[in-house]
Amino acid sequence: MSRFAIIYRAVSGCTVRPNYAHKQLVATLSSLCRVPEIGFQHKYSCLEERRQFSISTLRMKKTSKKDVQKKKKSKTNKQYEEEDEEEDEDFENNLEELVNMKSLEQEMEETLEHLQVELMKNITLRPSTAIYEDLSIETPDGRYPLNQLSQIGIQGPVVIINMAASPQYLKVVEDALRKELNLNPQTSGTTITLPVKKITKEYRHELVERVKKIAENSKDIIRHIRSKYIKELNAVKNKASKDAVFECTNKINAKAKTYTDKASVLAAKRSKEIEA
Repeated sequence: MSRFAIIYRAVSGCTVRPNYAHKQLVATLSSLCRVPEIGFQHKYSCLEERRQFSISTLRMKKTSKKDVQKKKKSKTNKQYEEEDEEEDEDFENNLEELVNMKSLEQEMEETLEHLQVELMKNITLRPSTAIYEDLSIETPDGRYPLNQLSQIGIQGPVVIINMAASPQYLKVVEDALRKELNLNPQTSGTTITLPVKKITKEYRHELVERVKKIAENSKDIIRHIRSKYIKELNAVKNKASKDAVFECTNKINAKAKTYTDKASVLAAKRSKEIEA
């Protein structure tokens, strides 16, 4: 008779004669395992005392194995992470060889700083000559800011633009004031006078529109910087893999979007201050 059959017959008797079955099961296991009876009874005394087997030891063993596996797994993951970091560093270095990302970011940052200065200097509710000084004037000899062609000052309720140094540009300055600033200049000899704007709802709205225009010009500059570096990338794309070129293009586009979004935030903040 096989060992399994013997164990089955011993266990099946537990339902009929439980007291006898315990002794019979101990004897059967003892004979199958060839363990001395004294040692067996000592080792498996829980059977004689009708106690359940404790599985705490087995659980501890299983738990310890799981812990070991977790440690091995975590160690493996750590190694993978270190390898991924090394690969990322190598990839970043390859991208830097294709396009100078630091230079790109610096140019966009300078554009954003210039926008901030423009918004604070030229967009103000207080009487100021700044809005006129930087007004770009197209002349037959080139484009110049108004402060290089004239002297600008404020006397009481009027702004005075003295064109004595370059009277030949008097007409183009008048046209620029009407077109760019929506003003109606009054001319006497070589002097242009403008009324100081009163702080009205319409004037605030006009300043807000000017904020949008200045911000849009800065965004155009950022887009131009992006296009410049995309062209540089296309010029050397044969020296790198398609994945590297694709990743570098995405980085350039992401930088451009980040700075155009920052320009929008600055413009919105300044517009809110003007309308308050």
